[in-house]
Amino acid sequence: MGRQININGAPQGPGKPDTAVALARSIDQLPTKQLADTPVLIAQEQQLLVRCEAALENLRVAYWAAGKALQVIRDGRLYRATHDNFEDYCQEQWDISRQYANQLIRSWKIAEKLFEMVGGKSNDLERILSKKLGFGQAWELVALAEEHSVDAAALLYLALIQVKGMGVTANLVKGAAGSLPPAAAGKKKATEEAVLAYLASIEGKTELPAARDPYKALTRATKKLDPDTLQAAMERNPEGTRTMVRELIEALSASVGIEVEIKAPAAESSAA
Repeated sequence: MGRQININGAPQGPGKPDTAVALARSIDQLPTKQLADTPVLIAQEQQLLVRCEAALENLRVAYWAAGKALQVIRDGRLYRATHDNFEDYCQEQWDISRQYANQLIRSWKIAEKLFEMVGGKSNDLERILSKKLGFGQAWELVALAEEHSVDAAALLYLALIQVKGMGVTANLVKGAAGSLPPAAAGKKKATEEAVLAYLASIEGKTELPAARDPYKALTRATKKLDPDTLQAAMERNPEGTRTMVRELIEALSASVGIEVEIKAPAAESSAA
């Protein structure tokens, strides 16, 4: 077996080792029984759990880094100093077949696009993504990505985890991808509606999940319109912000049957 494939940019948490060897060696305690009779982990147990989960997280997304590295090596013919062809390089250097190498290459862009889409957002999507999107699930998205686009595959997976969370399986991904109407591919709202329809068809449900509750969606939206946000928008574009707020008030009031009268500030009225 050759060296471990590792390239800069592989998803790793702060302070975590960046090679499989370092990860394995960091698990330097092998307890044969529970270390403490407490429901809460003691410090020694907490440290051991962090090391173990770091190894598991890197294993989960290793195919992303490996696929990306293999594509660079294949397309740039970086194997040519030691091997006549890419197939021999994969077999002799890494003990993997050309077929498996190509599968890794075909799937890594989907994982990267998904982590780009959810990175830095204040929700649980990235956590779910890092725990669920193994090679098996990513592979079920490859056909969709190659027929339409990587974005289309990523949007489908995001729609699935937004509804099913940790309950997403490779079979669900395969079914949802296979049932996606071509016209919906790459379109966020249409993809979300198609996923809901697919899940309803296999689960016998027609009600909206909590994530799609329109009242909750409106509540979340209004909470984002806090004074600090509006003040920042006014500082950047006063006239545009006033126009948007006025149009929003008019649209909302008309929708719920409330009559409102919007008056311009005194300075604005006198100027007119």
